[in-house]
Amino acid sequence: MVRAIFYVVLAMALLIQTLFWEQTPPSTMTNRLSALAAPFLGAPSGYIRPSIKETVASHQHDIQRLAHTYNHPALSGLSDAEFASVMVTILYNEQLGWLEDVFPWVRPLTPIYQQAQVISNEWFGTNYSVWPANLRPSVVNEILSEQRAQQLPSSASTVTLPVFPQLPYHTQLAANPDSALELLAANLERGIYRASTTGVAVTPQTLLAWHNAGIVDPSTIQQSPSLQHYLARASVYSTTASQLFGGAVFCRTPRLLAQPAPNDKQ
Repeated sequence: MVRAIFYVVLAMALLIQTLFWEQTPPSTMTNRLSALAAPFLGAPSGYIRPSIKETVASHQHDIQRLAHTYNHPALSGLSDAEFASVMVTILYNEQLGWLEDVFPWVRPLTPIYQQAQVISNEWFGTNYSVWPANLRPSVVNEILSEQRAQQLPSSASTVTLPVFPQLPYHTQLAANPDSALELLAANLERGIYRASTTGVAVTPQTLLAWHNAGIVDPSTIQQSPSLQHYLARASVYSTTASQLFGGAVFCRTPRLLAQPAPNDKQ
């Protein structure tokens, strides 16, 4: 009961913060703080939160299948193993911020803050990113809307994932590891198409920047201190992530995000 009350109070505080900083999205504030702090920080610790390590281990084969489904080597120039490694690098990197590196005692508190963000999104319609992939409900909405509009090439699917406009529903999808992993893969696919249509070479760093800030232009990435800090942190996890897929077998899996909602069927 005490924990539930604490979650509600913290969620309301997040709502008040959003209203107070209405013209400055929380992501912008976070990136600015990160950029200001980066010059004074030591090397990233490379700490992997046990909960996300367990999630990755239990979903490793799912990640392999999703990588083979959503990667397009002819456009990305990346192997499915490299695409899968980018996914895991993001999952590891998003579970730990610079503040938790400087003050390790904060790490046990972060999941409580994350849960409060989920509650805030579901109750108040805020747009905080949620674990495991740190996807915002608005980004989930964009992914599903583009899939429904068939703005991205899609493969045959035998499974239907219903799509609704409500942000609380999108929060539930982003917070569920099974759907969040596919949403992450689909978002990286969007990054591949954005880069290919603008003549940008796709690299793991390109996809990381796309996930973090929706940017693929190399010069813009280079000029962003917060993105440079994000990429530096991610690089610490890339070797560990890539080791998971040595000799892995990649096979295609049905795309859940490409089908229309049931009400759209004739």
